[in-house]
Amino acid sequence: MFVFEKEQKTDARDLALDELGNLYLIHDSYIERVNSFGGGVFRSSDLNYGNIEYFDMTNPLKPFIFYKGAGKLVMFDNTLSEQGNAIDLFEKGYEQIELVCGSRGDFYWLWDSRNSEMIRVDANFQKISSTGNLSVLLAKEFQPVQILERGNHLYLRDPKFGIVVFDIYGMYKTTLKIFPKRDIQVLNDELIYADTSYLYVLSNNWLIEQKLELPMENTERVFYQNRKLYCIKDHVLSTWNFVETTRN
Repeated sequence: MFVFEKEQKTDARDLALDELGNLYLIHDSYIERVNSFGGGVFRSSDLNYGNIEYFDMTNPLKPFIFYKGAGKLVMFDNTLSEQGNAIDLFEKGYEQIELVCGSRGDFYWLWDSRNSEMIRVDANFQKISSTGNLSVLLAKEFQPVQILERGNHLYLRDPKFGIVVFDIYGMYKTTLKIFPKRDIQVLNDELIYADTSYLYVLSNNWLIEQKLELPMENTERVFYQNRKLYCIKDHVLSTWNFVETTRN
């Protein structure tokens, strides 16, 4: 069960945590970072590429924002200070990129909707490898809403087909017939997702699922890490601790 710890008012519409436990509060045009000890607040400058669409902290020392409409990536250091000029994907020759995520070793995965493939690129955005055309390989017309690399796997979340799993080289492994309506998390190869009432933790072999009742329903955003649950609802960020009981 989850036991209430604290709450605070916030105008953030989303949140995320990196592997170091730093909490990021995502507003429309800027991001705040609170370190894992509750102090050391850093704030990005207001950016003029529209509302923040996707924030990636795969590498907690080099987080970035992806603005799909503008085709730009804005890079930061771990204090949310902007690093260099924004990366223009159009100028790099990538004209139909709808999703981006970080990859180990300062690499990136791009979802190319025109060719229905995920492309792995280096820090200079030169193509290293790809999955190939997934619509051809898997005979499905994919329209993913999230891609994510964690551990030894790359995940593609598609509302129609579920969660498609690849290895880190882009080779297809399996499709999980689960259909979260919110972004998934992966921690220690456990896949985590939530609906309006429950948090689900899928074991690293994708066979055993733990179902945990959320302490509040219809939250706008839920994030679970290090046995803590973070929820945003009605402009309030609440933090809850997970406590083992005989019912868990």
